[in-house]
Amino acid sequence: MNLYGFYLLIKMTPAKILIVDDEIELERLIKQRFRKKILAKELDFVFAHNGTEALDKLRTEPSIDVVLTDINMPEMDGLTLLSKIHGIDPNLKAVVVSAYGDLSNIRIAMNRGAFDFITKPIDFQDLAITIDKTLDFVQKAKVQQEQLQEALEQLRYQAFHDQLTGLPNQNLLLNRIRQCLDSEQQNNLFAILFLSVDSFKAVKEGLGHAFSDRLLVEVAHRVENCLQPTDTVARVATDEFAVLLSNLQEFKEAQEKADLLRQALKSPFHLNESVVSSNSYIGIVHSTIGFDQPEDFLRAADTAMNYAKTRATVSTALFDTSMQARILERLQLEADLQSSLEAKQFHLNYQPIVSLATSNVVSFEALVRWQHPQKGLISPAKFIPFAEETKLIIPLGEWVLSEACKQLSKLQKQFPNSLPLSMSVNLSGVQLENPNLLQSIDEILQASLGSGSSLKLEITESILMDKCSAAMALLEELKAREIQFSIDDFGTGYSSLAYLQSLPIDTLKIDRSFINGIEHRAKNLEITQTIITLAHSLKLDVIAEGVETQAQLDILRSLGCDYAQGYFFSRPLDEQAVVAFMTETTSSRTSLFLNRA
Repeated sequence: MNLYGFYLLIKMTPAKILIVDDEIELERLIKQRFRKKILAKELDFVFAHNGTEALDKLRTEPSIDVVLTDINMPEMDGLTLLSKIHGIDPNLKAVVVSAYGDLSNIRIAMNRGAFDFITKPIDFQDLAITIDKTLDFVQKAKVQQEQLQEALEQLRYQAFHDQLTGLPNQNLLLNRIRQCLDSEQQNNLFAILFLSVDSFKAVKEGLGHAFSDRLLVEVAHRVENCLQPTDTVARVATDEFAVLLSNLQEFKEAQEKADLLRQALKSPFHLNESVVSSNSYIGIVHSTIGFDQPEDFLRAADTAMNYAKTRATVSTALFDTSMQARILERLQLEADLQSSLEAKQFHLNYQPIVSLATSNVVSFEALVRWQHPQKGLISPAKFIPFAEETKLIIPLGEWVLSEACKQLSKLQKQFPNSLPLSMSVNLSGVQLENPNLLQSIDEILQASLGSGSSLKLEITESILMDKCSAAMALLEELKAREIQFSIDDFGTGYSSLAYLQSLPIDTLKIDRSFINGIEHRAKNLEITQTIITLAHSLKLDVIAEGVETQAQLDILRSLGCDYAQGYFFSRPLDEQAVVAFMTETTSSRTSLFLNRA
C-alpha cells in the first residue's frame, strides 16, 4: 500500500479512544456529546473503570489510538497507568482528565508521558478540541512511521536485490548459502553454479549500455525459468550470475541443471533488430567440498567458471582444490610479471634470418626472455599469453620494441657492409588495441632508427582475422612510416586469398610445424610448396621458420623459398653473442651456411 492509500485508510477507520474513569455518568455524557461522530464512525469509545481494567483493554483491544485517563481511581490510579502504557505501546498517546490539576500532578503526568492535561469539571468543547489535536498528532505519527517503515523496507530490498534485474544480489545469496550450512538436516546436499555470458562486453561496446542491460535482463529471465522455487539465482557481478541449488538428492542434478542453463542461453537473444548469440561458462562446486564459509563456496564456483572459460574444450567445470592452486599461481605470476617489468628482469635474444639466395644474414627476430630471480628462465609460451590477458603486454611490448630498435641501430653502425639489415618484432592483438601504439612507435623510431624502413612487425593471421577493419587502418598508418609487416605462423590460421590481397603485408612466415619433417612427409612438403607459390603470386616474400637440417634447407631452396631461420643457422643469441656472430659471418670470405653439413 502506498502512503496516500495508508492515509485514506486511517481516515476511513474510526479513531479508537479508551476512556479510563470510575465515574459511570462520564460514560453516558461522552456517548451523548460525541453521538454524531460515533454514528458517522469517526470515533469509537472504549471504557474502563480503573487502571487495571485499562491495561487489560490495551492488551486485548486492537488499535487504540488515544487514552483519556483520570488520576484518582480504585485498584490502579491514572499516574501509575501512565507509567505502564509505554511498555505496551511506546507510540500510544494519553491525555489526563482530572480534578487534581495542581502543578505537582501535571508535572508528574508529563514526566510519565502524558500528551496533555485537562481539568475537571470537563469542558466538552475543550475536550473535543484536545481529542482532535491528539488524534491529528497520532495520525501524522502513523504516516511518518509508515514512511519510515517503507523507506526501511526499500533499503532492505536494495541491500539484498539487484536494481536492474530484480534478482537477489550477492548478499542475499550468501545468506541463503549460510542457511544451508547451518541446517541441521542430515545429508542436506546443495551446489553453487557460477555462470558467465561472454557476449556482454561486445554488446555494450557495439550497441551501447541500454542493449547490454536488456541482454542481462533476458539472461536473468531465462535462468529463472530453468529453476525450482527452492533454488536461488543472484546477479553477483556485472555479467555474472550464481545459482544456489538446495535440497539436492544427488550431485548429478547440478550437472543436469548446468546443461539445462547452457541450452537455454544458447538460443540467440533478439535485441530490437540485432540478434546476439552467446557462449556461457559455468563453474560448479558441491557442498561436500569442506568449506565452512559461504564466501568460499562462491569463490570456488567462480574459480571453476574461469577454468572453464580458459579451456577451449569445456564450458562447464567442477571445482577441485587444484584449480585454487592454479589461480594462486596465476596471481603470483601477475605480481611477478609486474615487478619484473619494473626491475628490468627481461632481456632479448636475437635469432638470425638468412637469405637462401646469398646465404647472408639479412635480419634478426627479437625474442623476449624472462629470467625470474627464483624460478629461473620462464617460457614465453607461459608468460606471453598471460601478459596479453592482463594487458601487461603493452608496457612489455613497448620495451621489447625499444630495445630491439636500439640493438639494430648498433648493429647497423658496427657492420655497415651487411646493410640493409632489419629487425623483426612481434606485435600482439592487445597492442593493436592500444590507442597510444602509433605515438609509442614514432617515439621509439625517432630515438633509435630514425625511420621505419628497417623495422618489420610480425602479426599472427588469427589476430588480423579477428580485428580486420581496425587492423587495416592501423597497418596503413604504420605502412606510411615505411614499416614492413609479416604474417607469423602462416598456415595455422584461416586466411583467405581475398583477405591476403587486401592487407598491406610484405612477408609470410611458414610455421615451423610444416617445416618439421618436410624431408619425409609429403603433406608438409605440399603445404609448404603451396604457401611459397601463393606468396610469390601475391608478390610477397617467404620466410621458413624452424629449419634444423641441411636437407630441409636444400628442399626450401629448391622450392624457391626466400629466407629461413632456425637452429641450423643459430639459436637465439643475447646481445654480446649477436655481435660475435655477425663478426664471424662477415669476416668469412664464404658464408658459414653454404653447403653446411
